[in-house]
Amino acid sequence: MKIVIWPDEVLLKKSERVDESYAVEDVVDDMIQTMRDNDGIGLAAPQVGISKRFFVLDEKKLSEIDERESDQDVLVMINPEIIGGMGEVIVQEGCLSIPGEMFHVSRAFLIDVKFEEMDGNIREESFQGMTAIAVQHECDHLDGIVLAERESFERRQEIRQRLAG
Repeated sequence: MKIVIWPDEVLLKKSERVDESYAVEDVVDDMIQTMRDNDGIGLAAPQVGISKRFFVLDEKKLSEIDERESDQDVLVMINPEIIGGMGEVIVQEGCLSIPGEMFHVSRAFLIDVKFEEMDGNIREESFQGMTAIAVQHECDHLDGIVLAERESFERRQEIRQRLAG
């Protein structure tokens, strides 16, 4: 799979909900491999050209960063919805769709998320630290929000020129 680079249109539109007619399992393994090949901690479907509401997270890496236990290697969130959050932290984030750039972003430190798992179960879970930040970043992708779009016109132009190369 190839990662879509900003300002591609698929990154700038709100993704459609996943329903039973779309087989997420057909692309998840490729997305996980693409995420890991590019040293990412998360990858949203729009970043590989799929305008659907789901993403993968490297749960193994995130649990190490957040110094917590996890029995999962990867977390797949389908139709995620952030239903609450608290605390504020300013973090420096990168994005696989904007290689070579870093952005300062304000994020909630603790979030509550409702999402569907691969087996169809609906789950609600709280996340904090880097995992909460990663979930918010990937949810932004599902809503067509890309880090570069929050920057000044001048900075966006500089990034576009560099990426166009």
